[in-house]
Amino acid sequence: MLPGTLSAQCPTSDDLAAGIAFTGAQGEREVFTDLGDGMVTASYRTQDGFSAEALLAHGVFLVDLLDLVGTEEESRTSYEFPLALNDIQLPQAGETWDVLVSVSDGKNNVFERQVYTYGTVEEHRYGDCAYEVIPVTTEYSTAPDVVETYHYLPALGLSYLYAYVDPTGEATYPYTEIRALP
Repeated sequence: MLPGTLSAQCPTSDDLAAGIAFTGAQGEREVFTDLGDGMVTASYRTQDGFSAEALLAHGVFLVDLLDLVGTEEESRTSYEFPLALNDIQLPQAGETWDVLVSVSDGKNNVFERQVYTYGTVEEHRYGDCAYEVIPVTTEYSTAPDVVETYHYLPALGLSYLYAYVDPTGEATYPYTEIRALP
């Protein structure tokens, strides 16, 4: 199924070059931009000033994360996979990928087992636009009580954090609108 377009304004993968923006009900905004060579940036901002920047291989796999951008608590974490980034397979519904990743925060380096479980294809709506989504559940050996769920949109070549669960609770981050940037 291709991206559903109830409106002719629904973004396509061609729009990723200039940027595709998702917004949520609380004013949060995430902009995805294709850098070429299989790399996509994601810039996340909230109304209260929180911001993060991510570099994603194939729009899915985290390579670099700059958290709390522009604050005293700003931090960078880098992730190195044991194979060339272009050799990483895109998510396929019903499959699992178990990989050992080198994680560095600039001071410490650890090896972390990451397990990606790809769920069944679902349809999600963002305003008047509908897209197929593959839920990607990610678990980490260095944070065994944390489970993240990403929504991967194959038609656009990107994914975003949809849900986060840890011992203190859980949160969801549903986007309500999508648009291509000029």
